[in-house]
Parts: sequence; structure tokens; C-alpha cells
Amino acid sequence: MSGIATSAVCQRVRAQVSTLLDDELSQLESRMLDAHLVRCAGCDAYAADLIAFTHELRSAPLETLERPAVIRHPRRIAMARFSGAVAAAAVVIAAIGLTGQLTSSGRSDARLSVFNGTVTRFPTQAELDRELAILERLPARRTSSIGSAVL
Repeated sequence: MSGIATSAVCQRVRAQVSTLLDDELSQLESRMLDAHLVRCAGCDAYAADLIAFTHELRSAPLETLERPAVIRHPRRIAMARFSGAVAAAAVVIAAIGLTGQLTSSGRSDARLSVFNGTVTRFPTQAELDRELAILERLPARRTSSIGSAVL
């Protein structure tokens, strides 16, 4: 490639030559490319060189390798570990955020606890008093000598 600066139109046309070689230009783009190549000697020479080189490269026989090429991707393993850590951190942050939302949006006397990744709401004092009143109305159970209930 020469050191001579080309216009933006010439740069776009030169990029389209590659697209032409892959047979991916529309009819309109192909005609516009042909019209430019007729007017611009620099782009025409560039297109001729690129077309000749591509034809030579595509028609050359394939080389056989003495040993198979093995491509390893160690980054993918590291990224998988990293993404697992990010997911775990996201779960922790979500649990903390949920706890904050439930505590602030609910009753002021409601309490929350996070245990084994689940959010548990502690009963309010009014709920505890109501449960105690219900238990006091139930008949007493017999207890064994060690204090546990016997059914």
C-alpha cells in the first residue's frame, strides 16, 4: 500500500472490493463500484492487485501439516471461574438488597434473617403475643420427667 492519502470514497470502495470477492455486494453496490473503478486509476489498480492475489491464494493447493495444530484457550477457563465468582457475588448482593427492601418497606417492627441463602421474617411482637394467647387456651399436655411433651 502506498503512502499516498486516499479520499473517504476511495477508502470505502477499496473495502468493498473485498466484499465483491466474497460475492456479498448487492447489484447497486456492484454497479457503483464498477463506475468508480472506471474513473479512478488508483482504485482500479488496487482492485486488480487484490483480485489477482485472492485468486492465486484460493487456487493454491492446501498444505498438509506434519503435526496437527492444537489451539488451547486458557482464558476461557479463567473467564468461567471469574463468571462463577461474579454470579455468586450477584446472589449475595441481591440477598442483601432484598433484605434491605423488606426491612424498610414492611412494618417497622418486622425483622428479617438471612439463613442458608433464604430470607426469613421474624414474627413481630404482636404476632408473638397472639400466638401465646392461642397457646394459653389449649389444654395442657402431659410432660415426661425430662420436660419434653408426650403425645
